[in-house]
Amino acid sequence: MTDDLYVYAIVALNILVQVTLIWRLKFPAGGKWKYCAAAIALPLAVMGVMRLLVQGGAIHARLAEQTSFEHYVTLFSSALLVLAPWLVTFAAIVSKRRLASVRAQAEQSGTS
Repeated sequence: MTDDLYVYAIVALNILVQVTLIWRLKFPAGGKWKYCAAAIALPLAVMGVMRLLVQGGAIHARLAEQTSFEHYVTLFSSALLVLAPWLVTFAAIVSKRRLASVRAQAEQSGTS
């Protein structure tokens, strides 16, 4: 198996884990779909953009041939591949807690 296939497998497993975590959160109807879609779409978009940059010749495919700027672009996109689903999961958790806090305040002000 080539290295790119290992990277794709790692990214796919990371997406699967994060979508599972997001799916277990209790959101109002349809709320978790946007977070699941974002956790899937962001890494796929990064992979697509990187493939287009390599195919277009903007970035060398081999790391040894890359300039320092190309190396930083590759490094940033690699980090984004792994971190994007985690950041979406974090945003979903924060959103859920904020929503619960707003509901609690609305109940308290409604009963007072």
